[in-house]
Amino acid sequence: MFEGMLDKEMEWYDLRPDGIGSLLIRIQTQIRELQLAVSQPLGFLIFDIFGSIVSLGLAFCFSWKLTLVIISAIPLTAIVLYLISIPLSPAIEVQKQGLSEVVKHVKTSIEAIDTVKVYTGQQQEVWQYLSAMKKVASSYMIQVRYNALQFGMTKLITVGIFVQGFWFGLYLVDHGMDPGHVLTTFYACLATMQSVETILPQWLVLAKGISAGQILKAIMVRMGHGMKVKHMVGRTKPIPFSAGDIEVNEVSFAYPSNPKQNVLNKATFFFPSGEMTFIVGKSGSGKSTLGNLLMKYYKPTSGDILIDGHSIQTLDAEWLRQNVTLVQQQSALFNETVYQNIAFGREGHSTMEDVLNASKTGDLQQTITDLLEGLSTLVGPNREPLSGGQQQRIAIARARLRDAPILILDEATCALDQTSKRKVVEEIRKWREKKTTIVITHDTSQIRDDEYVYVLDHGNLVQEGYRRDFVEKKHGTFVSFHPVYARGNSTVLEQRRKSGLTSPTCLLMGDIDEVLGVCWNRPSNKFGTHESDPQSSNVNSNPQKNRNLSQDVRAFSTNELNLSQQAIPVPPAEIFQSPRLGYFRLNALGFLSPCNLSRASFQDLPRSSSFAERGNMNLPVAEYAIMAEADKGRPIPPTINTSAIKHQRSPLRVEQGVTSPTSTAPTPKKPLETTPAPYIKILKSIWPTLSGTDRIFFVLGFFFAFIVAAATPAFAYVFARLLGIYYLENYRVSQAKLWALALVGISIVDGVATFCTHYFLEHSGQAWVSSLRVEAFKRILAQPLFWFEIEENSAARLSACLDRNAEEMRNLVGRFAGPIFTTIWMLGISIVWAFLISWKLSLVAMGCLPVVWATTSLFSHISSKWEERCNVLAGQTGDIFTETFSNIPVVRAFTLESYFKRKHTASTARTYKTGLSRALYSGAAFGLGEAISFFITATIFYYGTVITTRGALPVSAVLAVVNLLLFGLANSMSILSLIPQLSSSRVTATRMLYLANLPLHSHESLGTHRLATPFPIHFNNLSFTYPSRPHQPTLSSFTLTLTPGSRTALVGPSGSGKSTLASLVLALYPPDPVAPHHPAPLTFAGIPVTSCNISSLRSHIAIVPQSPTLFPATILENIIYGLPEGSPLANLNAATLAARDAGIDEFVSSLPNGYQTLVGDGGQGLSGGQTQRIAIARALVRRPKVLILDEATSALDAISAGMVRETISKLERG
Repeated sequence: MFEGMLDKEMEWYDLRPDGIGSLLIRIQTQIRELQLAVSQPLGFLIFDIFGSIVSLGLAFCFSWKLTLVIISAIPLTAIVLYLISIPLSPAIEVQKQGLSEVVKHVKTSIEAIDTVKVYTGQQQEVWQYLSAMKKVASSYMIQVRYNALQFGMTKLITVGIFVQGFWFGLYLVDHGMDPGHVLTTFYACLATMQSVETILPQWLVLAKGISAGQILKAIMVRMGHGMKVKHMVGRTKPIPFSAGDIEVNEVSFAYPSNPKQNVLNKATFFFPSGEMTFIVGKSGSGKSTLGNLLMKYYKPTSGDILIDGHSIQTLDAEWLRQNVTLVQQQSALFNETVYQNIAFGREGHSTMEDVLNASKTGDLQQTITDLLEGLSTLVGPNREPLSGGQQQRIAIARARLRDAPILILDEATCALDQTSKRKVVEEIRKWREKKTTIVITHDTSQIRDDEYVYVLDHGNLVQEGYRRDFVEKKHGTFVSFHPVYARGNSTVLEQRRKSGLTSPTCLLMGDIDEVLGVCWNRPSNKFGTHESDPQSSNVNSNPQKNRNLSQDVRAFSTNELNLSQQAIPVPPAEIFQSPRLGYFRLNALGFLSPCNLSRASFQDLPRSSSFAERGNMNLPVAEYAIMAEADKGRPIPPTINTSAIKHQRSPLRVEQGVTSPTSTAPTPKKPLETTPAPYIKILKSIWPTLSGTDRIFFVLGFFFAFIVAAATPAFAYVFARLLGIYYLENYRVSQAKLWALALVGISIVDGVATFCTHYFLEHSGQAWVSSLRVEAFKRILAQPLFWFEIEENSAARLSACLDRNAEEMRNLVGRFAGPIFTTIWMLGISIVWAFLISWKLSLVAMGCLPVVWATTSLFSHISSKWEERCNVLAGQTGDIFTETFSNIPVVRAFTLESYFKRKHTASTARTYKTGLSRALYSGAAFGLGEAISFFITATIFYYGTVITTRGALPVSAVLAVVNLLLFGLANSMSILSLIPQLSSSRVTATRMLYLANLPLHSHESLGTHRLATPFPIHFNNLSFTYPSRPHQPTLSSFTLTLTPGSRTALVGPSGSGKSTLASLVLALYPPDPVAPHHPAPLTFAGIPVTSCNISSLRSHIAIVPQSPTLFPATILENIIYGLPEGSPLANLNAATLAARDAGIDEFVSSLPNGYQTLVGDGGQGLSGGQTQRIAIARALVRRPKVLILDEATSALDAISAGMVRETISKLERG
């Protein structure tokens, strides 16, 4: 399966109806179901088939006539059972489709848990999950109904056929046949029928395994909607590679998920060897698509791509990707160390020196220094959290280590701050000198005048030429992307000059230029200087280790800026590499006016100037910037005080100071105890979760199970009396009629009771599991954000638990509780009944029970122990499986298929080896139990013969005791076969019960105060440490006040803590606790955050993250996500207005289904910019009082970003 999926083209992944994420989880569930089916149940099936054949052969040897009469009803029975089983397969398929849909929603909601919490979407997700689970339960109950009918019919026919055989046997005895041969024939046929009966409880598992096998096979050979993958064959490997010209000739392309809409239309490009060429265009214009085509991820619909004169379709894909490297905007990190993630860039061994040199290109030195374990730090999902910029730097370092002749950078630096971006871009230019480089970007500021540019618009090549020609002409599409044009020509500028008091408050985080439109290289009339480079300012070094840095903004007016007199000590230039740190004021225009920060007093600065006169000065020390916009009369301006900041590991990270040694930041809890929960504890959870009707079904299930338990010894006794008639000399006919009718009555009662037991208990088990699933999902969503940072609580593992674990634990009630309960009562009734007939023979049999108990306990212990080990290794193998295919574009880009194949093979080998050991030990224990059952049977028969020969008991009495004990023993030993599956269900139930009993109380549920307004928002000497990094403080003594109508910007390098502040504002994390009687570190409207009702607080706030997530739903549902039902904003009109403000309405309206278009996993593919604009619309439709934009326009072109700024300005005026 793994190797087969590695061979699939990207088209195959795009066409998965439920998306690749849910597909991976469902594949692992299908593999688990297939494993369960082909292990013990398949073994029992083969064992029982051969046992039936041998028993049937023995019966034919003793009396073929009687055997034929007894089995004459079997063909009719087989036909009936087959007809009953026909609806099973369709119901299984419907259930699996429903579970796939459920998994898709669960995985997305957990991956986007911050979005779910921010938009208070927990209840919506839970209700959606509940309604989906009802459909799944309905499909399962169809399976249960027909499976229970199979059980009942089998019981009825199994008992009934012996009545007809009895009469013929009586006829044979009357005509001289030895009664002993008749008895042997009956017992042999009985063994045959018991084998068939043993198979039935496993049949549903086998049917699911068959279905799983068919699905897994179909995954490899079938494409959605009847389309098949045509592998792009090519074996040409030009040697040597000359890194020559790249020609794109009349190429058109449409993604397989939307074949009717071309992303590229007859586009022609020429990328000359050894030059850097740029491609710019709006979001969704086809820029990234070109990169995908050059990597041979897809085949063009028409046209051709030539590299060095060779058609890309004739080139070997692996060779091509070794010589062409693509760095995408969303940088994927694998579950490896930082060192290994960079080392992936080079095939074979990479030295430490190689990795360190590559890290310099990505400006990673300080990031590596800040990590506690440096290059050995484990990163990736649920590991050390890194910011988007830090991830991009690692991706760039990985590409540098590969040093391919052709490099494609697809928005590869969009998450970096301006200082880091300039530094990284310059390093890339040095590295790529005289090497073919294609840069896909919307940031035209990094393009030099003598560099060639292609401009795309709606898939069409609309302009091409050198940048200087475009700028000189001042017309065309390219100029619209230029920051000066995009901002200077917008009509909103004049409107912003006239804006007065602003609302709502807007908190923007990210790069200054990207967020607020600072344009460097502009003359400054105010300061009388011209700064061509933000890093060119002279900085006086100060080697002092502990520096106090503060600035109080006392008052703001339209044209006046007053700053405190305290100078800002500047760290050594050689350490800082001149990053910018400044505090700015934003006037009504929405631009950021930087001021030069030096050792001189701030009073040396001119007091007033119009915004038009202000230039853009260099910012020698830039970690972040706070901007505020306020009216003249506003009494409380935004302030910031970082005087208590201290540096522990790195002077670069101003926000990472040392908190109090007594900090009690919450630490992530251990996810799960390793010991499986006792069966009693698990079963105690059933009754409280059931409704009134379900409880009635539960009680009825055990009532009918008791009837089944009583029917078995009754059958054994009546059957023995019936067989004893063969030894009677008088009253044979009358006795035969009496006991035959009794046997028929028992068969009817047993059949009906078996049906009811199976159906009612399966119904109760499904109700129990459905309730636990919903409760577990509700409590998962209620957990604090740091809980999801634990590896065990990853989205993939939690989704698999709610999917697979729940399905397996249902067996505890549906499949196992009834037989175990029946066996216990059956054994008790049989023993008591046997004692009443012959206490001696019964006592001999009872003497064997300690041996049976010891064998069963040994088998249970071995099964539980090895089940746990196998589950751990299977989970690790599943993680590799998920990691590989979740990041398949990166795996393909760096030709890592062989690495992950080896990694997966090694993990699979470990799992397989452990499975063999498990099979050896558990198989030996099971074989011992089976052998002991034969020893006990032989012992009972031997002593029964001794008693009979001595004349102590008649043959009929001995037969009755033997039947009672053997039937009870046989059913008791049958439980032995259920132990491995019981152990598996026990382990999975333990995890499910852990999730269903997670605490609902966290810092998010403590407060009760509902806020009418969140203002003012005040940070008061706030310190914060991530629970996953308790020894690495992130914020220390941070002070800031946000007032209504202000606009504040936090600007700084990647990983400096900008997004952390947003998380604190949204109460996703609690601040570090403070000593008693100290002011609360974070308050809203004067109320400590710990006392605020978090749902009420978040209703006033909206956020647009840098990497937003779209849920698997329609565009309309994504925009109005989280709004309460019946809200005047939760409708198409409001969503359309928000989409128009976000600049996405035109695109959405052009789609065939408009706002009803499905997006997310399995839906319409969107570019990063289109996804961001939908996320912006989601935030705007709520009309929040606080809007947080966390690098919200990093994936947008200048025009789209300008539209967003204009929308924000409108909101302020509104």
